[in-house]
Formats: sequence, structure tokens, C-alpha cells
Amino acid sequence: MTNDGIRVTKKIFEPKVALELLSDIDSDIKTIIEQYGYPPDRSRPANFGTLAHIIVGQQISTSAAMSIWKRLVDIDIEDANQISKLQPEDMMVTGLSRRKGEYIIGIANGIVSGSLDLDSLSDLQGEEVKERLISIRGVGAWTADNYRLFALGDMDAWPANDVALQGGMKIVKSLDDRPNREEMESLGQNWRPYRGAAALLLWHVYGIMVKK
Repeated sequence: MTNDGIRVTKKIFEPKVALELLSDIDSDIKTIIEQYGYPPDRSRPANFGTLAHIIVGQQISTSAAMSIWKRLVDIDIEDANQISKLQPEDMMVTGLSRRKGEYIIGIANGIVSGSLDLDSLSDLQGEEVKERLISIRGVGAWTADNYRLFALGDMDAWPANDVALQGGMKIVKSLDDRPNREEMESLGQNWRPYRGAAALLLWHVYGIMVKK
């Protein structure tokens, strides 16, 4: 969603289309696309499972998150009804922290009781979605922005505090140091309303470079 209230969703702007528009206003983006290609599709369903998946990945490595998630699948982590019946200890055997277990069970309880309606988020504008999500225990700005991007297709979502995203910005903009959150916010201003698409590209480039 743009600042003036125009909704920007994946139904209107696919990431590739958004990046093509962005490359017209930023030559660095155009160069990176020519060198590394477009990022893969990382969209996910707008549901409890996706929100739980993002929470699992908070402040841990991608590989650790994937390992824990695979074990959580065995206890039907994507089924809010099932998870609402568990205790944090039931989830800790997978390697998940007690705190994250509490968060995910709390969200499952909200969905089952009807106090939390994730489907209604698609009717809100970007910052409204973020505000609603961060009002939920266990959901901060990083989690909210990732949900906006991957689940709702918000091509302006910008998880500026993400370390890998910052690493990607360092590469794309040929910076001496990895930018912090405040610097990321500043650097991303010229990319509105396509910062989410830019984030996908930055992650794509960072992942390639880390593997080299």
C-alpha cells in the first residue's frame, strides 16, 4: 500500500512487475537484476501457519528455523485448533523456545476464539495491518512486515531490521558497512511503494553471495 492509501497487492503488482518499475527509477536495481536475475516466488498463504512460521524464524538462523519447523510439522503446527490445545512444553521438544511456544499458542487461541481474524487484514492498508499485527503478543515490526510481504503481497512492506536484508543493501548500494535500521529506512525511501519487491531482490542477492 502506498502512503496515499492506494492498495498495492500481489494481485496488482507481482514482484517481477514491481521490480521492473523500480529498475526504471534506480539503476542499481536494474544492474542487480541483470546480474542475478529475479528472486524466486516466496509468497505464502495468509493464514495462521504462515504467521507461526515467521515467529519461529525470529532472531535465529534460517537453517535453525527450518530444522525446528520440520519437527513442528509433526505436531500439526499449521492447525490452529490443534495448537490451541497444547502447552508450551509440547512444542519445546522441537527446539522451539518456551516464549515462542507461548506466542504461537496464544495466537492459535485467538483464532479459535474468534478474537483474532487474520482474513480481515486483507481489508486494511499496509500500516494498519502492521499496527494490528504488532498489537498481538509475540508479533513485532519484523514479523508484521514479513507477514505483510509474504502472506499479503504488500510490495511496500519493509522489514528494515532484518540482518540479511541489510547485508543485501550493502551489496546493492556498494556500501562500506552494513546499514542499521535507521539507515535502511532512509535508503528505502526512494523505493516507495516497491520496497517489498526490493526486499525480495536484496535477500536474493545476499543469499547468492553468502553461498559463494
